[in-house]
Amino acid sequence: MVRRLLRNNVLLRTLWFLAWLLPAGANAASDWKATSGVNLSERYTDNVSLAASGEQSAFITQISPHIGLSRRGKRGSVDLAYSLNELLYDSGQNNLTHDLNANMQVEPVAGVFKLNGNARVGQQYVSQFGPTSQDAYHNVANRVETRSVSLMPSLHNEFFERGLITDASLGLNYASAGSGALASSTSNTLNLALRNGPKPQRLSFSASYNRNSGDSNGVSTSVFESERYNIGYAVYDKTRVFLGGGRNSTQGVAGLQGLGSRYTTVGVNWTPVNYFSLTGTVGRSGSSDSYSLSGNWSPSRKLNLAATVGKRNNAASYSLSGNWAPSVLTNLSASAQKNFDSGTFGVDTANNGLSSYGYTSYALNLNHRVRRAVLGLSYSEAVVDASQQLNQAFTSNVYVCPNDTGGGFTTATKQNAANTCYAPGTLIPNTQLLNQTTYNKTWAGTLNFSLGRSALAFSLSQSSRQYLGTAAGGSDKQTSLGANWSLPLSGRTSTSLGANWSTAEAAAQNQNSDAWSLYGSLAHQISPKVSSSFTARHSEQRTNGATGNIKENTVSAQLGMTF
Repeated sequence: MVRRLLRNNVLLRTLWFLAWLLPAGANAASDWKATSGVNLSERYTDNVSLAASGEQSAFITQISPHIGLSRRGKRGSVDLAYSLNELLYDSGQNNLTHDLNANMQVEPVAGVFKLNGNARVGQQYVSQFGPTSQDAYHNVANRVETRSVSLMPSLHNEFFERGLITDASLGLNYASAGSGALASSTSNTLNLALRNGPKPQRLSFSASYNRNSGDSNGVSTSVFESERYNIGYAVYDKTRVFLGGGRNSTQGVAGLQGLGSRYTTVGVNWTPVNYFSLTGTVGRSGSSDSYSLSGNWSPSRKLNLAATVGKRNNAASYSLSGNWAPSVLTNLSASAQKNFDSGTFGVDTANNGLSSYGYTSYALNLNHRVRRAVLGLSYSEAVVDASQQLNQAFTSNVYVCPNDTGGGFTTATKQNAANTCYAPGTLIPNTQLLNQTTYNKTWAGTLNFSLGRSALAFSLSQSSRQYLGTAAGGSDKQTSLGANWSLPLSGRTSTSLGANWSTAEAAAQNQNSDAWSLYGSLAHQISPKVSSSFTARHSEQRTNGATGNIKENTVSAQLGMTF
């Protein structure tokens, strides 16, 4: 149904949809803030078509008017930024593109009903194995307009003086790239849960249900379902017995392992002190016996450790997790697990060599700040449907802020970050747009280092994907590295130098691509509302496909004005 509603003219429908939702913040305490402006640029390139031979030079004029709307209030926030980009080539050709980024977090009924939504329209390359660049001024067939919309209403209710708590949420997602690579895709996520209040007496209980379905053209609809329940009773002050179980299932995907069975457990929990507990279980998983022993240790609010060992599906299983936050400067969380029902998925032996029942899942997030540096590391594994792949980004919880007085930068937590601060995140573009579900493993690292007046920033990331939407399978992987050095020459003028390198490969399709670039820029703030910049760049790309090897040199001058 979502696809039928949004199939045609997604941009206009998205703007109408957001405009209809904006009154939800009408009771907010603050006023609307509006901004507008225009960016003008003139660019020279010696390879306007990104051709391997017969390169043609061109002058390109770009005119980009933009508007912004934002509101902050007691009931949430709304942000909308839209720009119209007109590219005028000296050959007489022109190219009109759109860029939209809208986000909404509103709470019409405080503590009960929330509504989150976002909409994006932009430009992206279909494949990293075709002609690509770091800018979107090239008029090549490999570039397409991408569109995505998501909406998630959620309900939270508490009954009987917080003795019963219920939660429900529904997520609706749509994505399209206007090409055969990703004509259109929809996905829906339903989450239902109930549990006892924060201080149960004798009886404790919880139950949850999760269903995620993805629908893309040309591949089977993927459905993931998970059911869980647990009911416990305190036989003594420090001892609780419980019965638990659930079911996991998958449909329409190839090669997933580790889920798909019903399981039941009985156990006992012993908590001699508030910061330590032990839990033992025995039960059945599918047609085999299972058992486990787990412990949880929380000596302070700054440290929490948990571990579980046991047997399941006739194979060893374990789970390790920890969170350490000694101060606002450092936060580290990590986990590893094998052969457990947890909402994560593994890929079968034929695809990646994992044992039949022993899929392993890892997660990592580290943010650390010292006097002159901010370090961020993250690792994640997830099943991603086609509609989710257009917005995969990994960011740090510690924000970097420009230092207006002494150059370089300072840092702040996300809660205390000013509007000029930014998360030292790494955006990981897709190797190629896919019209199917994938199993993603992604890690990213960032390092921002202050040298006094100047600053260095590094980013390194790698993402690998296993194709699950078709029986034929397949995979791809990409790695990227970026470095930037910036120096304020005066209160209004700054310069920067940088380099980027990336590589991509798809082994089954025998495709690979390597690209790198060097750039330098000089920026000057003419007045509070007028800025200017000059940028020179050299880039190269090497592929083993029909595209061949590409080189380009470009020089651009830009003038930006806000009203």
